[in-house]
Amino acid sequence: MGLGAGHARGNRARDRALTAMRLLTTRVTSLEMRQRPAEPAKVPELGAPVAINPVRNMPIERYRTLYKAVGAAHHWTSRLLPDARLKREIHGARTRLFVMTVGAATAGWFELEVRREIDEARIVHFGIMPGFRGRGLAHFMLSQAILAGFAEGATRLTIETNTLDHPAALKLYVSHGFRPYATRDVKTPAIEAVRQPARGVS
Repeated sequence: MGLGAGHARGNRARDRALTAMRLLTTRVTSLEMRQRPAEPAKVPELGAPVAINPVRNMPIERYRTLYKAVGAAHHWTSRLLPDARLKREIHGARTRLFVMTVGAATAGWFELEVRREIDEARIVHFGIMPGFRGRGLAHFMLSQAILAGFAEGATRLTIETNTLDHPAALKLYVSHGFRPYATRDVKTPAIEAVRQPARGVS
């Protein structure tokens, strides 16, 4: 079946939008770990209890709040999705979400993708909330993310970072035993160029 004129006009409009969109060039580094660390990082002493807990079926607005709080400054856009698509992503069988708290406050979060069929897990997102940086929490949370990945039966754990991320990210990952295995240059839309998801649209 051929494409109608309306479809063609839609494609032209989309192409013009993509051409006008501000794109950023970033270098992505892929890292891997194949052996669980012998010693987890210690819990930092902050004068309040530090805890990391899994969150099942996180409400999508809660997820968006966490995602934007960490990712907006670094042009994270992959999860700026309509409700139905976002729900499929974060409530899927492969996804695990964890939230770190200090006392009653949310201090950070991470997301795992588990691929049992190939004995792998991936740390998809990892971030400390801006108000809790510089307190040693990143080392502790990354250590727990690594343990969570291997606890799923993974024999290989991967993570990625890029030059738009926090400048300390790559050094942090390497310090915990991740080893770079590939780099690539990609173009990604600047966050202000991505339309905010429309509620209820799939």
